[in-house]
Amino acid sequence: MDTALISVIGGIAATVASVGVALRENREAKRLAVLNGSLADESARLSSALETERDERKALLDRKLSAEDVLTRYREPLAAAAMDLQSRCYNIVHLDFFGKFGSGHERHDDALVTTLFRLAQYLGWTEILRREVQYLSFPEEDDTRRVAQLQSDITRRLASSDADEPLMIWADEQRAIGERMIVRDDGKTYCMGYAHFRDDYDACFAALFRRTRPDLTDTAAQQRLRDVQHLLCQLVATLDPKHLRYSKEQLGLSDGCIRPSPNKGYGSAR
Repeated sequence: MDTALISVIGGIAATVASVGVALRENREAKRLAVLNGSLADESARLSSALETERDERKALLDRKLSAEDVLTRYREPLAAAAMDLQSRCYNIVHLDFFGKFGSGHERHDDALVTTLFRLAQYLGWTEILRREVQYLSFPEEDDTRRVAQLQSDITRRLASSDADEPLMIWADEQRAIGERMIVRDDGKTYCMGYAHFRDDYDACFAALFRRTRPDLTDTAAQQRLRDVQHLLCQLVATLDPKHLRYSKEQLGLSDGCIRPSPNKGYGSAR
């Protein structure tokens, strides 16, 4: 084979080799581009997922802090309202409140209206808190969740109709009473006081209490009042966990029971 032919064959081989290398490089470049694209997509997906999780955790934390802030803001007035109502329930059940201030007593009407006011005051603060936190998530183990559960238990006990007990107030009626108690002034929300309640009673509350008022003096309602009083004591204890305002003795919790003692301020007709 002459030298010229060898040179031609060698050139062709070199060209074929070059083309093969170029094709391989092109395929590798395409695979690398595809891989880079996949990595970029995965990176973007992971980044989006992490950002979403971060936003969700931040939103959950914000809701938790907001719920705790709302509870802190209304803790004291709700506890005071619950304490006032449980005190009156105790006096009715254990100290014959309506026996002492019966239909023949000159203060019978006052006894009825002040009792209705204490019930309405508690329902008012309950409605305020419900409105404030209805779109918030309660932390699993915080006081807010326990408070919400106790409020729900009280609502259900007042609304229950087992054995045709008197003093049944349906949940919608409870909310209506609470709504009527809400006062807004200068950007602040609170419950009306007794004087305002008394002045507005005939126009705003008499129809809502048309069944409740006579049922208060029915002895068949005492088990409901007793159960509500026990739940109210638990609610006060939850709102005041360190017992800074209301001692265990006042709430009847010192021995693990809920049995307020008359010599702790609950023996007087209040």
